[in-house]
Amino acid sequence: MIRLFETALWRQPLTLIVAFLGGLAASAVSFPLPWVMGSMIAVALLSLGGAAARQPGLGRRAAQIAIGTGLGLYFTPEVIREVASLGHWMILGALLAIGMSLFFSRLMQRMARLDGPTAIYSVALGASAEMTLQAIRAGADGAVVASAHAVRIILVVSTASMIAQLSGAGSVPFLAPAAPDISWQIALLFLFAAPLCGWLLHRVGVPNAWVLGPVLLAGSFAAAGLHARLYQSVLVAAQLMIGWGLGQHMTREFFTRSPRTLFSAALVTLSMLAICFTVAWVAASSAGLPLLTAFLSVAPGGIAEMAIIAKAFGIGAPVVTAFHFCRIMSTIFLTGSLARFLVRSGWVRP
Repeated sequence: MIRLFETALWRQPLTLIVAFLGGLAASAVSFPLPWVMGSMIAVALLSLGGAAARQPGLGRRAAQIAIGTGLGLYFTPEVIREVASLGHWMILGALLAIGMSLFFSRLMQRMARLDGPTAIYSVALGASAEMTLQAIRAGADGAVVASAHAVRIILVVSTASMIAQLSGAGSVPFLAPAAPDISWQIALLFLFAAPLCGWLLHRVGVPNAWVLGPVLLAGSFAAAGLHARLYQSVLVAAQLMIGWGLGQHMTREFFTRSPRTLFSAALVTLSMLAICFTVAWVAASSAGLPLLTAFLSVAPGGIAEMAIIAKAFGIGAPVVTAFHFCRIMSTIFLTGSLARFLVRSGWVRP
């Protein structure tokens, strides 16, 4: 029986059950963002014991598709107009992300004793998977880059959800009131069309395609007058998968491989969060946004994770999604050139 549970065939359902129980327990005690944080902690404990399975790629994609579809339904004509009016703030948010990447790359190199390209890609605020692939192509240490981004995402999700919970987060004024669940006919259409849209964007190389494709699909329906929301059970399942994906990184090997790198990545992330909160306060005062919406919009987290926090706490999910899309696209297309410039200029040592 023990050998059966040691096989990959049994470890995946075991990990899924543990993740569900963790989310259920966190929900019972009103823990912040329970289905993400609870499942993350439960899977992390299982990972530390060496019993957790890696999340199947299909599970992660399904979660992203569900999150993207749920977010897209927010983009009614009124919301689109309001989001478009914040375009200049989105550009400033992207510039902030690039500026922090430039500044902290040198600090990361000195603290973690990394080569220049590895330090740059470790702090670049693009999609973590894309940054890791670019790092490998640039000759950097892909494992170190992936570990640094895992630390960043875990810390940002934990901190942001705690702040949202403690603040009693409120929604952005222009968001539509609670909508009814989508009809089964529309749900069936999305079931086939949303993955197709994600796959098409993935094929042409768009980052975060499995989120953005469904956002565009569902957003087009919302813009055309559809007033509905995705089933809550589907969003809970997506959050559970996000939590599993975060918790699986916390293995014993993860913490012992390079403690200096992990500590440096954590310190850099916390410093970025402090800067982002200050910038968010200025943006909220000037743009008329709630402070938490502005903070989540510029926080250095992943688009799926930040969007699900915004949606769960009613903190202006469309605004957060648009900001992070602008930031990620800018970082992905500029990081390679910036990395070469920083090495040539001597800002970081090659």
